[in-house]
Amino acid sequence: MFFSSLEHSFLRLIIVMVGCIGFSSIHAQEKGELLLMNGKLIQVENLNDTSFTNLQYRLDRNQFKRKQIDLRSARKQNKSERIGFQSQKGLEVPIVLRDGAMDRDAVFSFQPTAGKERVYYFYDEPLGNVASVEEMRAFVVGERDARFGLTGNAWLYGGMAVGLMTGYAARGSILALAVPPLVALTARIPVVRIKEKNIQDLSYKFNEDYAAGYETYARSKYARKALLGSAIGTAIGLLTYAIVDNNL
Repeated sequence: MFFSSLEHSFLRLIIVMVGCIGFSSIHAQEKGELLLMNGKLIQVENLNDTSFTNLQYRLDRNQFKRKQIDLRSARKQNKSERIGFQSQKGLEVPIVLRDGAMDRDAVFSFQPTAGKERVYYFYDEPLGNVASVEEMRAFVVGERDARFGLTGNAWLYGGMAVGLMTGYAARGSILALAVPPLVALTARIPVVRIKEKNIQDLSYKFNEDYAAGYETYARSKYARKALLGSAIGTAIGLLTYAIVDNNL
């Protein structure tokens, strides 16, 4: 009787172990999309999140190039739905797979192709995670929509014009080097206006956390574009002055 009971317990243990291994194996072969804490989307496959450290996966390293092509095409065609938009030119970009890994802290969630979303972010005030899961979701979605909705080209060309004029007016002075940082700081000052066409889910239209995420990415984008444009303009202005001055 004792040995019979022991045999049944052993069989149950084996079944549980096999089930766990099978479950882990299924998770390790999943395909889907990672939503990062900065609002960036990454398509991955063979995701392995069974360890307690990094998430490991395979990804197409050309997907970011493809997304930029698709995004430019969507803007030209004035498409409001930009996240899943695919262009013919984008489809022509070859797939190049490579292995990747990322800290769990950098990922908000993973949405498998089939199945429920898995959220990696969690509320923990001592660790600095002071927002609830839904508050952080709105913030991250705001960052995501800003990525797809904003170009920052106005600050790029505006910064280029300012840099060109001040670079030339500086007459070769080293003070011209202060122009790009000042223009970049200026780009963070104006109020960010969220256009409704850039909101992919209108349920976030009046959400303050969404607006905060959108504004955070927008100000960062504007500052980077302004810095780049003004640096290029300043360099051209200084070079133009040097050429003109040498020919006088």
